[in-house]
Amino acid sequence: MAVSCRMVCRYGWTSASIDVAVGDQVVLRTGGVAKLTGEHTEQFEVRGMRHVAGLKWGRAWWHAFPFALKIDDVAVIESRVRIGNWWLAWWPFYLTLGVGILWLIFR
Repeated sequence: MAVSCRMVCRYGWTSASIDVAVGDQVVLRTGGVAKLTGEHTEQFEVRGMRHVAGLKWGRAWWHAFPFALKIDDVAVIESRVRIGNWWLAWWPFYLTLGVGILWLIFR
């Protein structure tokens, strides 16, 4: 079981997708919804048996989301997942900084 998180190019790289994998199979992907907190549920199949994965997440803090994962209504893990490419969310800052520097140079 692996939980990962990455910034996705929705809403100008300001949203993150939390993904859950069982072995090599990704069984749940939040897809970068525009919510600070939320939950997502998906059905998946492993070795011919159907299961339901449920993920709840809280507000991100210091490049990580708190989350709770349940499979078939059984708590599996409650932890934090780091955002792998968190620096992509800072593009508005870098753009503003770059424009400001160019303005100072060429005014």
